[in-house]
Amino acid sequence: MIEYSTKSLVLDEENINELDKLVYLYTEELGKVVARAKSARKITSKLAAYLEPLNFIRVRLVEKNGFQIVDALSFDKIAASQQNLAISQFIKEMTAELQPDKKLWRFIRQSAEKNFSYRPLLKILGFDPDFARCHICDSPSVVYFFKNDQIFFCQRCFLRGSKVPKDEIVLI
Repeated sequence: MIEYSTKSLVLDEENINELDKLVYLYTEELGKVVARAKSARKITSKLAAYLEPLNFIRVRLVEKNGFQIVDALSFDKIAASQQNLAISQFIKEMTAELQPDKKLWRFIRQSAEKNFSYRPLLKILGFDPDFARCHICDSPSVVYFFKNDQIFFCQRCFLRGSKVPKDEIVLI
């Protein structure tokens, strides 16, 4: 059994079983972690308030057959706007577990003072829009990113929309 204590951002949470939650964290030292929070849905749970998305928490994790949250304490929060929630989902889906990235962590911490933005995030994740080209017409002026296929589109091709997938588009 290994114990970790690290700063993290709560990206998302899912209810499992009757009383437990599955919490998606992006941690400073471990990268993305999926951890179980036992009895977090109980009315008397002390963890529930800290495990809300967009909370920065100091978390204590125990690893034994997966991660389990033992303790959490909030120290900051990002404004809960639709864009910030969408970008936290984007980080959850586009990062691999247990792959820490110091640049991404700095970006996340700096975003606590202002709203998230896709352009610098895509650059950190290796999808730099400055060097991207439209998937259909090869234009360098890209505006949209399709995360499922990891491709870019320009405004003209996106609005024409003949072969452009309509769901999961991220406006840069």
